[in-house]
Amino acid sequence: MTIIGKQIGPAYVHLTLHSPSIGSFQIFQTVTPVEPLLQKVVHRFYGSPKIAALMKFLIFGETVMFERDMNVWNHKMYRNSPLLVAEESPLKKFRKWYSQFYSDNSKSFQSANSQDW
Repeated sequence: MTIIGKQIGPAYVHLTLHSPSIGSFQIFQTVTPVEPLLQKVVHRFYGSPKIAALMKFLIFGETVMFERDMNVWNHKMYRNSPLLVAEESPLKKFRKWYSQFYSDNSKSFQSANSQDW
């Protein structure tokens, strides 16, 4: 299976998946901040009607993995300079890339107040 993933800005992911045996389909993910520490995440799956049964299985699998991830996210701690192993080096690049979406006037996690959103 060939998978192409693109993160377009801080809140939009586009995945294109292609398999010679089952065909192609796409997944779109959007993340919208609602308030501090709360986001609305929407996954949209698009594929041929002939792979509808497979799409249901993929949506179920995505749901299970996403719920597992939520448990990690709900208990994480922000570290300004985390200790990373070699396999985690893309995290540092991602943080640097992601920082372009914030300005000097952006609220930090510490200064965010739920009434400010």
